[in-house]
Amino acid sequence: MDLSQHLTTQLKGMERLVDAETGAILFRHPTLRGIPDLVVEGDGYTLEFMGPTLLCLDISDTTGMARLLADPVKAQLPVGVEWA
Repeated sequence: MDLSQHLTTQLKGMERLVDAETGAILFRHPTLRGIPDLVVEGDGYTLEFMGPTLLCLDISDTTGMARLLADPVKAQLPVGVEWA
């Protein structure tokens, strides 16, 4: 199982909360609590890990997360196809 499949599997089992006013999305592990071992902040998102397990994913700006996810997709596009 590659890293993206592992992340997808973890996200499927998480609680999901959506802020109707801001559009922010929070995925939270339903049983893990505590201080994360690793925090990764990016353009519009924060990932928190406890060991190899994703504790939470906080998406405050969906366009930032979309850009992050688009990079691997763009690399797979045939030559000559433009990405908007």
